[in-house]
Amino acid sequence: MRKKIITIAFGFIVLSACSPSEGGGNLVGSISSSSEIILSSSSTVTTIDYTAGQAMNAKLGKGINLGNTFDAPTETAWGAGPVTELQIQTLANLGFNSIRLPVRWDSHAATESPYTIDADYIARVQEVLGWIQANGMRAIINMHHQDAFLSDTLAGGAPNTANVENHVTRVVAIWQQIATAFAAYDNDFLLFEIFNEPVYGVSAESHNKIIARSYPIIRASNPGRTLMYGAYPWDKYTGLKTVQLPAEGNIIFTVHYYDPSTFAQQRVNQNCLDLANSIIWEGTATEIQALNSAFDEMQTLADTYYPGGLPINIGEFGATACGGISSKAKWTAAVARAAESRNMSWHYWAFTSVGGFELYDKSTALWDTTTYQALFAVQ
Repeated sequence: MRKKIITIAFGFIVLSACSPSEGGGNLVGSISSSSEIILSSSSTVTTIDYTAGQAMNAKLGKGINLGNTFDAPTETAWGAGPVTELQIQTLANLGFNSIRLPVRWDSHAATESPYTIDADYIARVQEVLGWIQANGMRAIINMHHQDAFLSDTLAGGAPNTANVENHVTRVVAIWQQIATAFAAYDNDFLLFEIFNEPVYGVSAESHNKIIARSYPIIRASNPGRTLMYGAYPWDKYTGLKTVQLPAEGNIIFTVHYYDPSTFAQQRVNQNCLDLANSIIWEGTATEIQALNSAFDEMQTLADTYYPGGLPINIGEFGATACGGISSKAKWTAAVARAAESRNMSWHYWAFTSVGGFELYDKSTALWDTTTYQALFAVQ
């Protein structure tokens, strides 16, 4: 099947039919050596009123990631940047309600105490947030690719526990600066996502330390801001069994969903011209059942470990076109509808130059109409 495209002039839209631990978690119970929370007859789970988080989650709605920009070593290093005001305007005009802006503070903060973040970098993030706010969207900034911590492993990839305390201290100090620098932004506009995809050098235990120690520091200067939390490993929803979330209702749990990975992540950053051996996803009854079973399990785990209606955001999801554009669109539509039917917000990965997932191809100035229509259920 040939790929349909959207022709979009930045600033306005023209649709065309073209072809080409520690923790203040709210669960009290024993924790195993693997950090999995064990629910027993003696364990107690506190029901939280998540009304505030739910309200913000509804406002996030349908969103998109500006990946490979501020999460790259420099904004232009991976080809997606620089972010422009015209891009933001176009995404707003396309109907996106919010933007997730991944940020690599690690590359722009000192390695010695007090771990000062470069002022020009903060100012640049603030400039982009100003464009997002001016276009009526919500924004999320996070801590993305904290490589100093993520890559600090021993032989075999085990976390280097000897340095965990120093890494956690630095992460918390960086968050203290972020919280101060962005405290003036309207709580109805900006959200903080605390740590993207803990894995490798960051264990479940050290991730819970980050949550526990950063929470009171952020709340001191941002008492009304919605905070977002993922889980070890890779922000998978199964991490609800181990993560220790703050016992308050103005939070959102964020999940990354690229399943089945053999389809969604096939040949990332590679050429997809040869589709002979590609894995397809056709939305069969079996495939749809597997997807819905995963989302049902996600909801069940949230209700079990964090009862009261924990809001869930699908912070990243996407598929390369290596299984064919038809398969990509069918899978994308199925994931988006599964989220929406359960009152979950979502952020597609991503806008441009992200190894095959992108909606917009900067090299050809063409849009992936088929996937865009799948995201927004356009018939």
